[in-house]
Amino acid sequence: MRLAFVWLLALLLFADARSSSAQSHDQLASCRDRRPAMRNALADIQRRQRNVGLSAVVMLGGETVLAENLGYADLEHRVPVTGETRFGVASITKAFTGLALLKLHEAGRIDLDAPIQRYVPAFPVKAGRAITPRLLAAHLAGIRHWGQERNAALYARHFDDVNEILALFKDDTLVAPPGTKPSYSSYGYNLIAAALQSASGVKYQDFVGREIISRLDLKNTDFDDVRRVLPNRARRYSYYDPWTFAVDSTAVFRVPDWDYSHNIAGGNMYSTAADLVRFGRAIEQPGLLSKESLELLYRRPKVGSVEATMSFGFYVSDSTAPHKLLNIGGSNAGLQAGLFVYPNDDLVIAVLSNTWGIGSSSGEMNGVLLSRLAAICMGWPEPARVK
Repeated sequence: MRLAFVWLLALLLFADARSSSAQSHDQLASCRDRRPAMRNALADIQRRQRNVGLSAVVMLGGETVLAENLGYADLEHRVPVTGETRFGVASITKAFTGLALLKLHEAGRIDLDAPIQRYVPAFPVKAGRAITPRLLAAHLAGIRHWGQERNAALYARHFDDVNEILALFKDDTLVAPPGTKPSYSSYGYNLIAAALQSASGVKYQDFVGREIISRLDLKNTDFDDVRRVLPNRARRYSYYDPWTFAVDSTAVFRVPDWDYSHNIAGGNMYSTAADLVRFGRAIEQPGLLSKESLELLYRRPKVGSVEATMSFGFYVSDSTAPHKLLNIGGSNAGLQAGLFVYPNDDLVIAVLSNTWGIGSSSGEMNGVLLSRLAAICMGWPEPARVK
């Protein structure tokens, strides 16, 4: 009797696995059939924003369903965008920093709830609740965002070490007491990087390179240094004046090769769309993060009644969302970048552009567009169009 039960259970599990496999195969086939609609969505935003270049990859079930490259990486020399074109990814850098923090926490080298001064003694103690790595990762620490020092001298200076960056903000007043209000902060992520460097005994960039970039074989991803010759670098373009944000809809201009190393850990990496989807999919794959780290990543941090929307570098969908989602987007002068990860659906989408296009301030390219591509691929209801 017991043997019969075991056989029945095995048959049921086998049938369930076959059914799941068939569903996955059918979904993959349907997504492939919808590639023309996805291409149309990309061509539409490329036309409306008048972007110079764009690269997008849609990966479902580990298969690259769509890899689309439009326009130019270098307009002056008519160099087309290819799958190897390296774009700045701005705040997607925070996702790498966030996962590096989780990796170091797994290793028992950093306490997420310890005062940051345990790892960065040079950072002054502030009034109120202690600033901790967990609060910094959730943008709940009250550290200001960068931007008020928008001047040519900052963009001409190179910072090689995260500890050099601390002087830009460490003595500033907090925008809110720690734990009381979400306040987006790239400088907060640079403070995380300083803690990572101290706790690991390894330079921050080298730690991320070893634990994430090399581990995942991301050959076209690294920290940018505008002083270096970088093959396949996308030049940056804009219809907006990067100082005044005034828009000129008649002509595109080249953005200077500014140095963003003042934001090493919050917005100074480059990558390709293909590397980003590989990175996004690896989050749920064995070998990168432990089960405990994944639980931390998917849990929106709360301090009392204050709930953050970000966790370890990603925005995290709430429990009412129809599809579990990790996403992060970024932009600065001459680039737009978006990465969406739907872990339960094994769907990852990345879109990159080298242009601040017309209407790009709406965030459509690094937000709504990726939702639309996901909806087309999976047959979900499409999001409302940006007017």
